[in-house]
Amino acid sequence: MKKLLSLLVAVLMVVTLFGCNNNNNNGGNNNNSASGPDTATFEQLLEAGKKNGNKLTVYTTHSVVNSALEAFMIKYAPGIDYEGTQIGDTTQVTQVAKEVKEGVKGADIIFIQDGARVLTDLVEEGYVSNWYNKEIYDLVGEDCEPLLVWDYCNKVIMYNNGTDSTFGEGQITNIWYCTDPQYAGALAMKDPGTEGVNMNFLVNLTADENAKKLEAAYKAYYGKDITLDSDCPNAGYQFIKMMYKNGMVLGSSDSTIAKDIAAAEKKMSGLLTLNKYLKSRAKLDNDQWNLLYVTSEVNPVAGFIYPIYGLQVANADNPELAKAFLIWLYSKEGWYGDGTQVVFACGGGIYTSAVEAALHNNGMVVGVDVDQHYIGNNKDYAYNPFLTSAMKGLAQSVEAALDAYFTGKWDTLGGKTVTLGLQTGEYVGIPTASTSWEFKTFTQEEYEAVKADIASGKIVVSNDSNPEAYPQVANVNLSVIA
Repeated sequence: MKKLLSLLVAVLMVVTLFGCNNNNNNGGNNNNSASGPDTATFEQLLEAGKKNGNKLTVYTTHSVVNSALEAFMIKYAPGIDYEGTQIGDTTQVTQVAKEVKEGVKGADIIFIQDGARVLTDLVEEGYVSNWYNKEIYDLVGEDCEPLLVWDYCNKVIMYNNGTDSTFGEGQITNIWYCTDPQYAGALAMKDPGTEGVNMNFLVNLTADENAKKLEAAYKAYYGKDITLDSDCPNAGYQFIKMMYKNGMVLGSSDSTIAKDIAAAEKKMSGLLTLNKYLKSRAKLDNDQWNLLYVTSEVNPVAGFIYPIYGLQVANADNPELAKAFLIWLYSKEGWYGDGTQVVFACGGGIYTSAVEAALHNNGMVVGVDVDQHYIGNNKDYAYNPFLTSAMKGLAQSVEAALDAYFTGKWDTLGGKTVTLGLQTGEYVGIPTASTSWEFKTFTQEEYEAVKADIASGKIVVSNDSNPEAYPQVANVNLSVIA
């Protein structure tokens, strides 16, 4: 993406902590939030799980978990049966509650989204419990409670592009577009009645703070103050009412909605998980997928972020192996388990988990925004894992903005989105100080030559996120995880 997404974090869970009814097992303490991290280690749980020998069953809303399950079982528990099933969170809640209540063997561990419902319908009832050990706690910290966060996902507005009859780039700049009669039926999303995180997002829009932002955005879009219907206490409720009234399309699958949007011969958009953008293009040969694009600057919100939780089921057949699998997912091997040598953790503070994984596997990371090499020097690490850092020219961009202001050229920047790169100045780069240079064969002279070729236009860096447009490289396997 060329610009940062404007994301609104959906409120996904209540803050009340509920106790859990615990089933006896030999896999360590079946913790809830009040009892802190279990002392059982990965090795202890793995051995206990192998001794147990029962099938490991996983329910998940995220397909990546099933791929990870296969890799884990092949390496650590060959010969033990396993099954991973992708199930939506609404169905998961109902199914897990029914199976545990009736004593039917089902999942050992679940990966699920809708935190508020999980707390009230599963945790409070004792059907699942929130478990983590010290290894997980040391990596995750506060994200262990009240529900253990395994991953964060985001949903964002995507649209079709490519013909005169579809949306063009930059055409969707205000979320009120989906209430405009000229775009009737042009927004689709997974039915909030079955997709808890979508419902939470809509509810969050009605919060006073967000409703005020929607009110201002309405005026920016329609050129007049909003008039609330008698049944709409604020602009959030009014937005939802107008969006539905304007023919919002409800679907049952983000993947199906993404395909329909990409193939539509009219203006069409959808609120979809971001991974649909890259993964769908990578998986399908259909050229229509090249018409699916992601919004960037949308007033006041382009989507939201939500967590996926990993929780233990009360009547698990192999609770020990389920816990070992959960620990393994938290990057003790992580991304480096398949031979990966370098990970670019592209977000200021998210390097921490990548660094932990790197240090356990003699790997390296690429820092982001600023030269993060100093972090490796200041920590008690066996070695400095920061190979280099992808830096923004923050000082240079501020200086350029101030210069434009004081020299009467503010109209070139004010109220505009400007992309700054090497062709316009020293706005991006990697650190060249000898104390930060960890490359063994790539020299600073070679770097300066590449940099000069980019500045001159000889080398063109594309913004295209289509996997087919990735640069061709030798001696390196490049994997993009979205």
